Amino acid sequence: MRLAGAERVSDELTVHDQDLDLLFGPLLAPFKRAVLAVSGGSDSMALMVLAARWVASGRAPAGLMLDVATVDHGLRASSAREADWVAERAKALGFSHTTLVWGGNKPGSALQARAREARYALLVAHARADTPAAVVTAHTRDDQAETLLMRLGRGSGLDGLAGMAPVRPLLPDGSVQLVRPLLALSKASLIAMLREVGSTWIDDPSNERLDFERVRLRGARDHLVALGLSNDKLALSATRLWRARDALDQVTEAKLRTLVDEHGGVYGSLERAAWEAEPEEIRVRLLARLIGAFGGEARPAQLSQVEALVAALARGRPMAQTLAGCIVSQGRTTLRLYREPGHHTLRTLRLTPGDEAVWDMRFRLRYAVPEADAPGDDGVGMAAREGPAAMEPVVVRPLGLQAYATLRGRLAPKDRPPARAAAGLPSIWAEERLLAVPSLSGAPSDNRFRAEFLGLKRELR
Repeated sequence: MRLAGAERVSDELTVHDQDLDLLFGPLLAPFKRAVLAVSGGSDSMALMVLAARWVASGRAPAGLMLDVATVDHGLRASSAREADWVAERAKALGFSHTTLVWGGNKPGSALQARAREARYALLVAHARADTPAAVVTAHTRDDQAETLLMRLGRGSGLDGLAGMAPVRPLLPDGSVQLVRPLLALSKASLIAMLREVGSTWIDDPSNERLDFERVRLRGARDHLVALGLSNDKLALSATRLWRARDALDQVTEAKLRTLVDEHGGVYGSLERAAWEAEPEEIRVRLLARLIGAFGGEARPAQLSQVEALVAALARGRPMAQTLAGCIVSQGRTTLRLYREPGHHTLRTLRLTPGDEAVWDMRFRLRYAVPEADAPGDDGVGMAAREGPAAMEPVVVRPLGLQAYATLRGRLAPKDRPPARAAAGLPSIWAEERLLAVPSLSGAPSDNRFRAEFLGLKRELR
């Protein structure tokens, strides 16, 4: 573990108190909790110091719980000791601290990407105990510039080149959000601020590994500046691209409301004539959002895949194609999208009375507690009257083609979705007894169970 920056150079702070409201404004509402992700590096230590000043200034909401979490990836021998070091500094600033450990075997390739996925999964699981919650990271203007360059090198479209959003959802229902309050600040200004207050940080040796793309970009910074590609200008471009992206997103939102029928989350449909009348960029965005909504937990589609599918649909022939856990079916007049049945991400979920959970990133399921505390005329609550069955644990799993075949004949014609669409719906089971399919109109129902389609939320970024 290598410490840096303990010297004090002046009494004037680079980031002034009046700046704190602007930086931390996104945390003013509606969050109950904000988890500061602090690794011990200069950026995240600056985030923690600034957050402590914000609290001390009295500007932070009284009802907002602020705490610190450090993810120990277990990739270096010193990682546990570094997490302990962060914990000591967090507690000295008045924050509670939790170390989140990424256990198990580590991947042999794409290590940074897999570590990032694991890091956010751990932080989300930690934050969601008190929702609505925010995970707060210390991404800077320099990170924004590097992100733009990296994505430019991959041929990214507008969404990728717009860089990192100041706020974005980490869960589809918006209950946990990612907040990046330092995107307008440079790494140099944060280091200067830490030095001014005599604070230290940990230098991560991985920041010197040339096999990492960001490290190579940082090594080329002088050459880029000489070409006019300074981090300030690149970050400015990302901001302007974000503005254009936001405008297109608003158009897409409006089209989703007017063109798409969600059918309660069973499947999505839209008229081909209306779809084909839209500009290609809007069709790409519409399709990406629909696939994200109905594809559930499947790995998101790449932009190139969505573009290829839009081109295939434009040929006008009837077709069906699976992409990112979603079946896209084009008929003569209608385009339909629904979850791919039998996909490996369609897992089972166990519920007990009082539970609420998100299943397949598509439905929020609720298992109501019997009204035992609301006795009837006989003075006996529901659970006592209905017996143990009212309190039984249940399993949520995909309905499946076979179970739907047994139900289909009992449904009114208007309530019969495509078989493969119905097969991917959440169904409630007690052992092998089907209790309910709460999202399927006309199917067996049980008033203990509710399913809410999460809808066509803005895609995760």
